[in-house]
Amino acid sequence: EIMVNIAICDDDVKFAGRLEEMLIDYAKKCQIKIKIEVFLDGLELLESIKNQKELYDIIFLDIEMKDLNGIEVAKKIRSFDERCLIIYVTSYQSYAIEAYEVQPFRFIVKPSNESILYKYWEAALDKVLSDNSTFQFKYKREIYKIRLSDIMYFQSKMRVIYVYMNNGSVFKFYDKMNNVENYIEKENKMFWRIHQSFLVNSHYILKISHDCVELNNHQILFISDDRKKVISKYYRNLVIGED
Repeated sequence: EIMVNIAICDDDVKFAGRLEEMLIDYAKKCQIKIKIEVFLDGLELLESIKNQKELYDIIFLDIEMKDLNGIEVAKKIRSFDERCLIIYVTSYQSYAIEAYEVQPFRFIVKPSNESILYKYWEAALDKVLSDNSTFQFKYKREIYKIRLSDIMYFQSKMRVIYVYMNNGSVFKFYDKMNNVENYIEKENKMFWRIHQSFLVNSHYILKISHDCVELNNHQILFISDDRKKVISKYYRNLVIGED
């Protein structure tokens, strides 16, 4: 079952609490599993993402906060996560054009009525769920279905495929990596075969060198000689838009 990860980052405790209750209530009615984390400042949110190595699907982000405003927080988030939906929360009707640099999904202007909050939350949830391609496998008579965006990488060892998740958990099943790669290519183009034994979700690559990639959990995976050139090309295209 798919879990939708949500962060609320707002130093207005009353509004954050109201929003959290509304999201929980809506999720229960729709029978959707959600996990919500509430943060009172942007530094706390960034620290949590860094420590937990967990990306959020939807972030409700206050623009006017102490220390680090919502626009600066969003820019830092966008440096390693293009996927999450950012919904800005602001007390002003309009805001600087720089707010659009991080591709916000919606703007909520305080004070906001329940119907607007529900409307934007529903639209964000619909987009997240429609983007949730899944990977299915069978192990010991159990069928598992997990979201591709939550998989950091696949590793093949002695005909066993290990699936390493962004929350630290690991699954395994029996198959060939070529079969996994062929299936993944139909669903998600962001997985790169860096080695005969590794198929990596490029969203989790922190940096790349000539012979290895470093994931955002600081794990190092090696690139095989025959794949160095193509992986370098993929990365340049992803980071700076080269053809």
